[in-house]
Amino acid sequence: MKYLIYVALACVLWFVMFVLKPFNFWVSMAFSTSLLSVISYVNFKDQFKKEYFNLKEISIGVGSAVILYFVFFAGRYILDTFGIIPNHSQSISSVYANKEIFPAWVVGMLLFFPIGFGEEFFWRGYLQRYLSVKHGKWIGFGLTVVFYTVVHIPTMNPILMLASFIVGVYWGLIFLWRGNIVAALLSHMLWDPFIFVVFPLN
Repeated sequence: MKYLIYVALACVLWFVMFVLKPFNFWVSMAFSTSLLSVISYVNFKDQFKKEYFNLKEISIGVGSAVILYFVFFAGRYILDTFGIIPNHSQSISSVYANKEIFPAWVVGMLLFFPIGFGEEFFWRGYLQRYLSVKHGKWIGFGLTVVFYTVVHIPTMNPILMLASFIVGVYWGLIFLWRGNIVAALLSHMLWDPFIFVVFPLN
């Protein structure tokens, strides 16, 4: 099955970026997500129809990015207060460890595009869409959440794995609700630089 090859490719790319780290992290991430974007576009060329770009979809995208930020803000407070995950502060700090490689504005721009764009375009725009057509929308949603979480397991960072599960569910539900990629895509593209650069939670 072709989609399994693409998921395996994503797993290899994430393992190389987060574990082996042979190149600059942000260059590797930009390359990897750009490659995934190409895969998504080749398989589904109709994702950016003019009718999808309307005030409602854009408003949902922006609003959902704000809501998700505050979900993570509350999550950080819960972790700090109750200590549910041991050494969570160190795990969170390691997520932000690569931020200093480039100036903050460069990192923010890369997170907006191509990284945030490419991740969402592939995981929801290609994989969830494909699996939903093949197996039904809820199975497609569930499998995509699983794959998106699994790809982060090699990092051995419990915070990153938990975060990938939460956002996988969140953006997957938005995609399922809206029936197109625009709102989830914009949400991802805005949320990434805000939580990582503009108002980080570390």
